[in-house]
Amino acid sequence: MSAAHSRKPAQLSLAINDLDFVYLPIRTSTDAARHCEVVCTVDCSWFYSQGANHMVFALDCTGGQGSYNPHCGPVLRHRQNLWAEARGFIIFADGAVMAERWNGTAMPGLVAVANTSGATLDPAQTPVFTVRIQAGYRAGPLADTLRIAIHQGISLQGPVLFQGEVTGSGWGWDWTGSHRVALAGIGPHFVTPNDTGCVEERVPRGAPDAVLPFIHFKLRIAKG
Repeated sequence: MSAAHSRKPAQLSLAINDLDFVYLPIRTSTDAARHCEVVCTVDCSWFYSQGANHMVFALDCTGGQGSYNPHCGPVLRHRQNLWAEARGFIIFADGAVMAERWNGTAMPGLVAVANTSGATLDPAQTPVFTVRIQAGYRAGPLADTLRIAIHQGISLQGPVLFQGEVTGSGWGWDWTGSHRVALAGIGPHFVTPNDTGCVEERVPRGAPDAVLPFIHFKLRIAKG
């Protein structure tokens, strides 16, 4: 797969401390009733089978690590620091999906998302899929809503394998007009800077061969 942005990697690799992430460039907008829409195609053929634990789609990323939020030192990939606060979804090897709200602490908000599509998401059987996330703010048709749909194959025209949402003020976000999105992958043996003198040990851990190629990773600010 080729990179959607020429200056970004074409895949995530967990070769360093079981963790990798990449940001899209920040987008700005002026209409507080709009929502974020993220689309990304991934190929997890060599991801979960090589020891990865889950992939992450994080929206509205703000802040950075270094002041016990929750890590006491930076976690750098591709010259950028891991976010402190965000909201989004995590996808596991068994097809389970959870919504997560990172809040700058070691206790983020987590909730299981029910699959209402009537189908089954099994990354081992359908490793290539396209994720579409819609995230509302405090106003507009998607106010305080996080919605996800996962389609088989490389486009949104593929069969729907997973569909679900979470709603409520805890899943909305205060409008700032600035939007930043990340794609991340993590393995079970990530070691935080808190455990290594506030400096991350950039060494292989349990899933050094896990990679997650991706294409079509994009963010748009949508109406309606």
